[in-house]
Amino acid sequence: MNDRTNPTDTPGYPRDVQLGLVEGTDRPVGPVLQSVITGSNAELLRAVAPLYLTGSVLDVTYGRGKWWDLYKPDPFAWHDLALDGVDCRALPELDASWDTVAFDPPYVESGNATRSDYGDFFDRFGIGCGRRLGSIERLIAAGVAEACRVARRFVLVKCMEYVAGARFHDGPTAATVAALDAGWVKHDQIVHYSGGGPGGSHRTFTVLRAARAHSYLLVFSRG
Repeated sequence: MNDRTNPTDTPGYPRDVQLGLVEGTDRPVGPVLQSVITGSNAELLRAVAPLYLTGSVLDVTYGRGKWWDLYKPDPFAWHDLALDGVDCRALPELDASWDTVAFDPPYVESGNATRSDYGDFFDRFGIGCGRRLGSIERLIAAGVAEACRVARRFVLVKCMEYVAGARFHDGPTAATVAALDAGWVKHDQIVHYSGGGPGGSHRTFTVLRAARAHSYLLVFSRG
C-alpha cells in the first residue's frame, strides 16, 4: 500500500490510504478509520459516519442525548420511552426499514441509586430504579434483537466492559451474543476513549484484577 499525506478535520482520519491490492476495484482512495477514537460521543459518531451512517438512520435510545450534535444523518428519526412512549424492545418500524439502527442502552449497574440521582434515565429505559446486571443484560439482548430486525445494513451498539462490585461486567459479549442469535455478525469494534479512565481506584486497597472501564462502539451487519 502506498501512503500519501492528506489530513482531514474529521477525528479518526489522520490520512488517506491508496489501496492497490483490493480485489474487484481500481485502486480506490479513501480515509482509514482508527480502531481507537478519542473525544465525545458526538465526535465518535461523526468519525464513523462516512462508513456506517450514509443512509437512513434510526436511533432507538436517543431522546435528549448528545450523539448527533456534530453530525446529523438524513433521513433521521429517534425514539425514547420517556418522550414518545416507544420501547426499544418493541419498535413500531417494519422489518429492514432503516439502513442503520443506533442503540445506546444503559450498561452500568445503578446499585442503590434512586431516580433523583439519574433524572429520567431509569424511566427512559423502562427498567426501574436500582437496576442490576441481569436486567441490563436482558434489556441489551432484547434491544439488539429489535435493532437487528429493523435494520437492513448496520446496527451500532454502544457498550462497556468494566469492573465493579467485585465482578467483571462484559457488555460487548452480551451485545454480540444477542446479535449472533439474530443472525447478524460483528463487522467492526471501535474503542471509544473519552478520558475518564477506570473508576473506583481510590477505594482499591488490595489489587485483585486489572482495573478497567473500556467503552466500545460495536458495528454489526447481516450474516
